[in-house]
Amino acid sequence: MTAHTPPGELRSAWTAIGHAQGRHRMFLTATCVALVLAAIGDEAPGYDGPGPFIDLALAVMVALVRWRFTPLLIVTMSVFFIAGGLAAPAFAARLIRPDRAVDFTAGWLQLLSFVAAASFATASAISGRRTPR
Repeated sequence: MTAHTPPGELRSAWTAIGHAQGRHRMFLTATCVALVLAAIGDEAPGYDGPGPFIDLALAVMVALVRWRFTPLLIVTMSVFFIAGGLAAPAFAARLIRPDRAVDFTAGWLQLLSFVAAASFATASAISGRRTPR
């Protein structure tokens, strides 16, 4: 650490979000928030599998791992979760039953969060600057 470097700057630069700047940082942060919301939507109606833990682990991975293809893994995972959810009769039923408010709201929160995560991750991959080698 030099005399001109703020103390928090060196500590945050080793994470993906700490290293990113401008729009890239905003898109990485939005991807993490969307994955946390997807985990909340998955857990709200009750535990039914490891989905919330996978979502949170991927949010941590996006925040920490400085690999330029990490956002594309999030896009792939989101597409698989959306397709798998819509193919599962139990999940699809949650989306069309507004009389069951918690299940209905949680299902749509989860679905829309995965769409948002995929969108923000794609924007992050596009806006990320290539670093010189």
